[in-house]
Amino acid sequence: MPYSADIFGSSVVLVGSFNPAIFTPDWLERNKLIGTGDADYARTTKNFLASHQVAVCETEWFALQVLENQFSLTSKGALSHAFQDLAEGIASLVPHTPVTALGLNFMGHYKLPTEAEFHKVGDILVPKKIWNELIDPENEAAGMADVLVRIQHGKRGEQVTDPDELRIQVQPSSLVKFGVFLSCNNHREWFARKPQGKANAEGAAEVVSAEWESAWHRAESIFDGLLMKAVAA
Repeated sequence: MPYSADIFGSSVVLVGSFNPAIFTPDWLERNKLIGTGDADYARTTKNFLASHQVAVCETEWFALQVLENQFSLTSKGALSHAFQDLAEGIASLVPHTPVTALGLNFMGHYKLPTEAEFHKVGDILVPKKIWNELIDPENEAAGMADVLVRIQHGKRGEQVTDPDELRIQVQPSSLVKFGVFLSCNNHREWFARKPQGKANAEGAAEVVSAEWESAWHRAESIFDGLLMKAVAA
């Protein structure tokens, strides 16, 4: 049976050189990326901040933080293509801003039907036999806290020449009882490095436009497949 996330979201992170002061609710509204209602909400939240070093604003459906070296847009509530449009739209408005890498990230909290299935995921990903030989299993218990897997282009033993990769993280959920938290970071650098590449926000916007939806589907497929295979093992 396919698994569905109780909570699912996305973030788009750009690494580069930014001028945080311009990323305000007024600027987003003026450029028709958000409506007046969202702009009013963002301007009146206690977290709103705009300076030369950092900009922070949020609405009911996204949170934005811009530092001098990093741009981060995170979804709130139900995820939709409006989030992709916003990320692409913001990047398109500052096309010449230097950007050297980006992450198309997806995160989900999945509730397992039983406590036994919850523990089985951890036991499959982090087998306990070796740990039980190192501790006192009668009085101590080893459990999975965090697993990070890198998926790179090429075969094991070969030199990695493509900097793009997937990073899959698995943890116990902090929000859902007997839940597993899964995250997928689609790390992208090749768009900025390749011949005739664009190491700027224009290039990043093109990646968001072309790859965000497929990255979403792949993340869901990996999350579902991982849980199904672990529970069925």
